[in-house]
Amino acid sequence: MTTDQLHLGVPGGPLRRASAATARAPRTASRREAVASWLASRWHLVASVALVGVLLDLLLGGALTTVVDPRVHAAMASLPHTGPDLVAAHVLDHTGQRWLVTPLVVAAALWACRRRRSWSSLWMVVATIFVMNVVIAVAKFSLARGLAISGDPSLFTAGGQAFPSGHGANAASAAALLVVLVARARQRQVRRSTALVVVLVPSTVMTAVSLYLGFHWFSDLLAGALLGVLVVRAGVAVEARALRHRALRRRIGLPPLSAVTGPFDVREPCEAAATGVGGLSARRISVDRNPVAR
Repeated sequence: MTTDQLHLGVPGGPLRRASAATARAPRTASRREAVASWLASRWHLVASVALVGVLLDLLLGGALTTVVDPRVHAAMASLPHTGPDLVAAHVLDHTGQRWLVTPLVVAAALWACRRRRSWSSLWMVVATIFVMNVVIAVAKFSLARGLAISGDPSLFTAGGQAFPSGHGANAASAAALLVVLVARARQRQVRRSTALVVVLVPSTVMTAVSLYLGFHWFSDLLAGALLGVLVVRAGVAVEARALRHRALRRRIGLPPLSAVTGPFDVREPCEAAATGVGGLSARRISVDRNPVAR
């Protein structure tokens, strides 16, 4: 091959290979963006599959609960548990307790209610916390998994209430709810990367602290975190569906299903700005809210 052929990029030359790599770069970036977009919109499906996988592994005695859990517990037990590290771990462990995270989330919900002039955020938070704690209680008492401090990861043991971790669920759900409520109160969207970091940081800290103190197995904490974010996702979806149904009833002139009133206007900003069936405007919607005026 001559020098001219080398620089002109004939077949086999470096210029041709560079051009091919440059052509592949946009396709690779496009595939990555497509995968990231799919994960951002379908993350709840991935989390649901992961939660079901952890549960099946526990029931069938898989590698996660019979191999990974004891090894992680033994590694954490070999660390020194004295001095400031132990004190800091006990302090951080309180961040996953219900008495601390619930008032914080309720306060954020009231802030969002006042800014949006609607009680829907508060009802969503109360229902989400209630459902999550019911699911955790049923799972704990029905599976009765042995506590990590006992060294027995088997199911149906006396006094076993390890799976799933309530602390892990509280930390993850509280972080997810705060992301939703702060975004509502500020009336602006939160970047997905920011929301992911806000949820992952307290969940990771709670997982590390509980493993260090020997309160839970790793699979307990993983299942608790997944359950917490999934219950929040379900609560937000149910709330959105209820608001759409309420807006539709107002547009077609039906009376509301509930006559409960409060100091806040129950109409959502999105409802007032939405266009009704058949091109009804927001002005028509506000008039149709009073059946007597018709």
